[in-house]
Amino acid sequence: MTVKKPAPSNAREDVWVPSSCSMCYGMCSIKAHRVDGTLVKIEGNPDSPISNGRLCGKGVSGIMTLYDPNRVNVPLIRTNPEKGIGVDPKWKEITWDEALDAVAERLKKIHEEDPRKLLLQGTTTNAFTMQAGLFTFSGAFGTENIYVGGGGLHCGNGAHELNGLLHASWSTVPDFELCNYTIYFGASKGHSAGHVANVNAQKAADSRARGMKLVVVDPMCNFASGKANEWVPIRVGTDAALALSMANVMVNELDIYDREYLGRRTNGPYLVKPDGHYMRDPATNKPLMWDMSDGKAKTFDDQTMKEPALLGSFKVDGVDCTPGFQLLKDHLKKYPPEEASKICTIPAANIRRLAKEFGTNARIGSTIVIDGKTLPYRPVTAIFFRGSQGHKNSTYNCLAIDMLNHLVGCADVPGGALGFNPVCHGHPDTNKPSYTPYACPDGLMITGSWMVPHLPYPPADPAAPSSLGLNELYPMGMTSPFLVSADREELWETFKMPYRTEMIINYGANSVMSVGNRQVHEEFLKSVPFFVSFDIFLNETTDFADIVLPDTCYLERLDPDPNFPFIFNHPAGMGDWGWPIRQPVVDQTLQRRHFVEVMLELAHRIGITEPMNVALNVHYGLSGSAYALKPGQKYTWTEITDRVLRNNFGDDKGLEWFKENGVITWPKKVEEVYWQPFVPVRVPIYYEFFQTIEEKARPVAQKYGFDMDFSRHKPLPDWLPCHSHEVKDPQFDLWSFYYRDVLHTNSFTMENPWLDEAADMNPYSYFIALNADVGKKKGLKDGDLIWVESDSGRKIQGRLKLTEGIHPEGLGVAAMCGHWSTNQPIAKGKGIFYNDLIEVDYEHTDPANLNMDLCVKVKVYKA
Repeated sequence: MTVKKPAPSNAREDVWVPSSCSMCYGMCSIKAHRVDGTLVKIEGNPDSPISNGRLCGKGVSGIMTLYDPNRVNVPLIRTNPEKGIGVDPKWKEITWDEALDAVAERLKKIHEEDPRKLLLQGTTTNAFTMQAGLFTFSGAFGTENIYVGGGGLHCGNGAHELNGLLHASWSTVPDFELCNYTIYFGASKGHSAGHVANVNAQKAADSRARGMKLVVVDPMCNFASGKANEWVPIRVGTDAALALSMANVMVNELDIYDREYLGRRTNGPYLVKPDGHYMRDPATNKPLMWDMSDGKAKTFDDQTMKEPALLGSFKVDGVDCTPGFQLLKDHLKKYPPEEASKICTIPAANIRRLAKEFGTNARIGSTIVIDGKTLPYRPVTAIFFRGSQGHKNSTYNCLAIDMLNHLVGCADVPGGALGFNPVCHGHPDTNKPSYTPYACPDGLMITGSWMVPHLPYPPADPAAPSSLGLNELYPMGMTSPFLVSADREELWETFKMPYRTEMIINYGANSVMSVGNRQVHEEFLKSVPFFVSFDIFLNETTDFADIVLPDTCYLERLDPDPNFPFIFNHPAGMGDWGWPIRQPVVDQTLQRRHFVEVMLELAHRIGITEPMNVALNVHYGLSGSAYALKPGQKYTWTEITDRVLRNNFGDDKGLEWFKENGVITWPKKVEEVYWQPFVPVRVPIYYEFFQTIEEKARPVAQKYGFDMDFSRHKPLPDWLPCHSHEVKDPQFDLWSFYYRDVLHTNSFTMENPWLDEAADMNPYSYFIALNADVGKKKGLKDGDLIWVESDSGRKIQGRLKLTEGIHPEGLGVAAMCGHWSTNQPIAKGKGIFYNDLIEVDYEHTDPANLNMDLCVKVKVYKA
């Protein structure tokens, strides 16, 4: 609630304004203290469940971003036709009308010729504003070419896609209040930045204090590992080998798995033919299972099914069939701990111990009563995130780890691995927003809510590419590196793409720094005739722009839904739902304008207001309601925001109500939080559709003479090597990786002086971490200036920090430091630009989900 305090005699105002942070994609609820029109302090909002009054250092420091004297304040046009890294654009100030006229003229021309020539680019830091402005504009304009900076390409195609497939959510966390044992694989939930960071930090601390055991599998002992009961150092990129071996021990050595869950909630009982596909009922085409009680095959949804078979072999209509779980059980025998240990370097005895601890702590068969409802109780979790999925084996790494949850039946039940709010029944006054996962014809789960148009399941049929990211051929890939990759022209020529990118509209992404080595992005941006960038700072990417438009900071911005969809950054577990707004806490000054307002104006100028309104109606769930935008009518962003809020919460809960109150809350239900026993859907543990994708994609690839890699399209997961695991030259003896520094949000916050000061005091933020014993053997010491060189000859330079808290084969760098732009004087020269080691091409991409491979084999030596 906006609270006014008695003002001193010389002041005009003294107010606390409720809003939402955007210093990272956590979007925590805040209260901003404004005195005489000036912001003087930012705190967490205790009235919102999306902070509970807590705020991290980044959120507190937002005041310094708002008042940074280096911000862009006026529209700028390039006067130097030459483009390149270090080339001065020679900016000239122009008016907004001049800028919009120039942009609209280009847009009209492209829209008439081929809308796909427009590339829209955004950043996850402003995820919801990006969706409102970029995603809707892409639909209205007719381009399918959307590019998300490193926050999306490095973090998402594995973790988000497969959490959506298996938990109907963007990510998962332990049920902190009830979990007793959790294993993190390359994750830091509750211990670092990211989804619901502040609330999860308190929950994680409370869970550890009450005795939850935390085991962290990670090549580096940093944020989560440093607070864990046990740190398990692992060779970079080998998570699948460990997880598959643990699963093998549980299933084949200890006989620990939840038969009831696997039989009723997965496709484990589905009968599989020798060709790898389901055995289907000829009348209904539904997958068949074998009922052990009746001794015959029945469709998966047959209500007379008593005892679905998980093991064995059966003959159906003369065809030998095997349950999917039996195939998985046999497949896991490939990963005895002794063999897995050779891959991941974790001793076989430790692998067996971890498997036993996980399986035993699952308490299979136990129940718990919550609000009068008896539910399965499985107080263990296996959680994965960016560290595990940032590899060429991204798909299988994620599937192997999450398999542990499904083997013991701990998915989305009390104590287990919870998706971020996959079910919501809506506010009790309106039943909005409301969504629930539902079953496809084969009984497998389809998400009820999602962040992007591309659903995790069912996949689209592979087809000849029409987008420059080749997404149509890769239905499991949400975003694609091929829009900018080093081999993009070769790929486009192979598939006879009839157009190229002729214009970019960028919203806040510093893609030159956030994707891969700077050279590959430099060459791409130099090839694009016209580039428009919205930003609050001039940076390494705006140096390539033709026009730069001054965006508002989040503290000057209005957004109706900074935390919806709830599957992204709303706290999981019991408690309250909360829908806050983001509103300006200070007046919009100088010539800064809200990005979405500008996109609405551009849509009007080029004559696509009608499809833009249709896209906004779909995006905000307004279609068919009294609050739907009329097709041809021009609306202000304030009017649209008001309609979104009234549509969800009633006519008396419009923008004015939210400006005053900041957030609306209502209690969660058990059926929403622990939804799995209440929703009749199954999740796959046998991935038949992977094989279907291969069978449909192969002829498309062959038609164009494209040698498509199908190694990650098999129905059961494996450990498969990244490029770095196949480097044989012994001088390249280290695996480099980057990690997300809790003090920073990618490269964005390094211009913030408070955060920079904190990072300067941290011995790791701006340094290269190397194992102490390894460093000594190489004659290196703390503070040495060293080169890190990849097997492909790429090099980065930085100061060394020796530590015992890193795998002997590992080399760790905090993410996306190393600015070189003169327009960010605080950030310039700080830290190491790790991404200069990363190759951006087909060879270094997961060939199933298009996730980039982020680990690199390197050698080090003194500079």
